[in-house]
Amino acid sequence: MKRISMTAIAFALLACGAKAGATDSTSELIRRDAPKGITEAFYACIDKAGSADIEQAACLSQERERQDHRLNSTYQALLRKLNENQKKGLVDAERSWLKFQDKTSEFEGSIYGSNLVDNLQIEENELFSICRRANELDEYSAIADGL
Repeated sequence: MKRISMTAIAFALLACGAKAGATDSTSELIRRDAPKGITEAFYACIDKAGSADIEQAACLSQERERQDHRLNSTYQALLRKLNENQKKGLVDAERSWLKFQDKTSEFEGSIYGSNLVDNLQIEENELFSICRRANELDEYSAIADGL
């Protein structure tokens, strides 16, 4: 049985024209599953998009760009703090993480459907994964500061 996140349910309800809850906005539903680090600009964008699928997709795309930038900046800053052996370990780990990301995306593409709500869910999953990785690198950076 497929796992359907609160986001997929929220998008599906909005697409059908139903209210997701008396007081819960779409962004509040997404926020429940979101990792720390997702920007307030994303949540505001999602609320502004309402049930417009194209606008929701644009919000996901814009936040992914912000999180990609954050991940790259964090990675570069962490590299500068490490010795040569640690740098090699980080580079190897990051390459493995990227391969894992690619394989996960392939797999999710095979199990989710091909409708717009499913595509939005896959995009959100990728976005949250990038954010979680940036959070991990932030933690490593804090540890490296103490070395």
